[in-house]
Amino acid sequence: MNAYLRDPRFYVMIVGIILVAALIYLYPREISGDIKQRIEEAEQNLEMEQAELASLQAGTASDLAILEQEINRLNQQLTELDRYLPRSYDQDEVLSMLTENAENSGLQIYELTPLPPSTQGDFLVYAWQIHLTGRFHRLGVFLDQLTQQMMITSVTDLTVIQRKASDGSYDNMEANFTVSAFVQP
Repeated sequence: MNAYLRDPRFYVMIVGIILVAALIYLYPREISGDIKQRIEEAEQNLEMEQAELASLQAGTASDLAILEQEINRLNQQLTELDRYLPRSYDQDEVLSMLTENAENSGLQIYELTPLPPSTQGDFLVYAWQIHLTGRFHRLGVFLDQLTQQMMITSVTDLTVIQRKASDGSYDNMEANFTVSAFVQP
């Protein structure tokens, strides 16, 4: 055995075995450490991308809700504006609308005189001279009902006269005015 200890090849062989063992032990750790580091970086990137995706999805959901509210608001506004667009009506339809609104309001029409149709701009205008009686509040209801119609109307030359109720009647006013309805020709 002493002969082996003195032989330099023995030491070279032992050093070689130690180097091979160190290489076998350390080399995979170095490679796997680099791979582990890349895996950790990829996991961090994935987590950041998932967080960004979640925030974008939340933003998209809130944007969609805001857009839906805006669409509903605009549809409602369109419906309200559509009421004011002139429609095609003939004079008899407008006349029946006036008498129906007066009856629904509790007013009594004494005189309803149609005036000759005229044109104003792009509209055909049907006008009536109306003389009616009733209560002041009922006149307000009638005029409000005119604003609820699907046409543009105007009231001109309004004269309201207060009168005393008599003969068990609660009617306390007389009104004379001209109603004009603007319709499409």
